Parts: sequence; structure tokens; C-alpha cells
Amino acid sequence: MNNWKNKIVVPLDFHEQSMIALEQTRNIAKFMKAEIIILYIIEATDVISSMFRKEDQEKKIYQEVKRRLEELATSTSEKLGVPVSVRIEKGKVHDQILRVSEEVRARFIIMGKNDADEGFKRFIGQNTSHVIANADCPVITIKGKEHKLGVKNIVLPLDLTKKTREKVFNAVSFGLHLNSTIWMVSVLTGGVSITQSRIYAKMKKAKSMIEENGVPCNIKLFKKTEKPDYEVIINYALDIDADLIMIMTHQESDFRDHYIGKFAHEIINRSDIPVMTMIPSDPKKGKKLVRTFVDPFGIFGNRNKSSK
Repeated sequence: MNNWKNKIVVPLDFHEQSMIALEQTRNIAKFMKAEIIILYIIEATDVISSMFRKEDQEKKIYQEVKRRLEELATSTSEKLGVPVSVRIEKGKVHDQILRVSEEVRARFIIMGKNDADEGFKRFIGQNTSHVIANADCPVITIKGKEHKLGVKNIVLPLDLTKKTREKVFNAVSFGLHLNSTIWMVSVLTGGVSITQSRIYAKMKKAKSMIEENGVPCNIKLFKKTEKPDYEVIINYALDIDADLIMIMTHQESDFRDHYIGKFAHEIINRSDIPVMTMIPSDPKKGKKLVRTFVDPFGIFGNRNKSSK
């Protein structure tokens, strides 16, 4: 039994994209000294199907899956130098990912996203959508097939919402821990000049805060064009050779906790650069900030302790 407190949950189905996600987990796991939990989920079948399935067949399938997962866990652990464990659960995929992640108090969920997730190209699959919208920790989705080691350049899209503080704290935490440069970016909504816009003033203030914490930061503000905002952001991320895009879901009405807004939806769908999605806190409901969202690596907590 290891005493590594940080956990990263990686759902795996042996398809190429989930294997790439596991490989890319090294970017965070090695720096965090985190245990990787490979999660394989056997989807529950309907009653009729189960009537025709022999018990010994299910056992053979389970044993083969377990053998392959344990071999993968061993090789991954040896390669990364961090502990890797295996969990096999049965049920609805998104329910089990959320349950296990909450149970182990995961710092991150890192999952692959296929180009044709659940048969619908360019749309977030149901499992991915449910996990992103309801997870208690940041979710990193991996869509592209080629990624570099390390997270040197982080793109942070900003807007005029009140959630800028949470985005900036996450960016600072990543920047400090992974030795990254933050690239803040936004798109003007009207005909106002760049220097007179409210978003420009907000970005300059955030830039000062980030740099005061020892993280290099650049800002870029684009004028509004016919191109949709998500396309401008993705092209910018490609231009600066970004390794990660950090975005946030939006909150909806009282009858649902969260939903994935159109901008976030398009970024997740279309970006071949890994995307980290966070859920905003909800002060109106008396909900406290979740630690893994405002300080995913525990950096600021450690600073407070050392300063006492």
C-alpha cells in the first residue's frame, strides 16, 4: 500500500485515444508525485442479453481484462516512476468515473476523447459530457494523437464573468508547478478599441497578479471578426505551440448543477491540444470553492504553512 495522497483517475477502454491519455498523464503525475488509477468499466447489459451470457464467459472476460490492465499498470509505473493501480467497475461509464473519482478524492480526471465519440463526429459523447459537467475535480480531455512532454505553454481564455479569479489561480498553480508560461487571450465583443475595453483592463490586472507569483505571462486581445471566438482561440493556441487550454463550464438554473456552454463545448470538440475543464463555484448556493479547482497542486496551501 503506498502513501501517495494525490490521485489521478484515467478511464481506459484500450482504444487508441484512451491509451494516449494514459501516456500523457505523465506530464502531471511525475510533477505531482501522484498515483495513477487506471479505471476500466464493464458496461451493464440489459436483462435479455445477460440471460444468454454464460457465467464462465463473464469470468474469462474479467480475468483477461484484469491481466492486461495489470501488465499495463506495471509497465506504466516502471516508465513514469509513480505508482499505478487498477480498478475494474461495472455499470454506466460516466456514473462509475464520477463515483470512483469522488471516492478516491482525485485531483484530476484525464480521459481520451475519440473523434467520433459514441458515433457522432464533432460532438461530445454522453459519457464525456456527463463527466465534465459533474466531476468534483478538473477534467483534462485528450483528443489529438501527438503531444509533447511537459506543459510549457498554457492558453487561458478570459471573459468578463466573475469567475476570472478561479481561472487565474488555476493558471498560476500550473505555471508554478510545471514551469509554464501563461498566455491570456480574449476576443472583443463590440467596436470598442482594445485599450479602452473592460476586458483589456481585466487582463492587465490578471497579468500583474500572475507575474507577482513568479509565472511568466503574456496577453493577447483580438478584435471581433466573422470567425467564431472558439476558432480564434484554437488558432492562437496553435500559433504559440500551446500544450494546454484551460476553460470553465458555465452554471445553469437551479434544476441542474452545471452545463457545458457553447464556447467550452466547441473548444473541447475541435481542439487537438489537451483541454482542461473546470466547474465554477456557486456562491449563491453557499458552495465553497473546491480546493482542486483553485489550487490543483496544493501550492498555495503549502506556502501558507511554510510562512507560519
